[in-house]
Amino acid sequence: MRKIIFGLICGALAPLSYADNCDKARNTYDDIYCTNKIYASADADLNKNYQQLRHQLNDTQQKILKKSQLAWIRHRDAQCTDDQQNSVNVQCRLSTTQERNHWLVERLRECQTIGCKTTRLSE
Repeated sequence: MRKIIFGLICGALAPLSYADNCDKARNTYDDIYCTNKIYASADADLNKNYQQLRHQLNDTQQKILKKSQLAWIRHRDAQCTDDQQNSVNVQCRLSTTQERNHWLVERLRECQTIGCKTTRLSE
């Protein structure tokens, strides 16, 4: 009986291990799963980088950064959402999030080396 249960568990878990192998996505489902997984990681990085930068800024700079971030979110949502089909393009969200992460990291480096430039926060 234990062998049967073990076999059933292994059989049930096998597709999950294939889906998690994002280097070799086998089908559209795997591709979507992997893109979503990468997007979730990029979004977590975005939030972490935003908070780190925010802590480097004074009150006025924080307000400018928040306004900039909200504008970026609106732009991302408009660019990556198809309201007619009520769908979201995850690949679009991934690439725009990665670009924004790069921007946040550059601002962090700037703050740590030459000081936080207020004019650069509203880009």
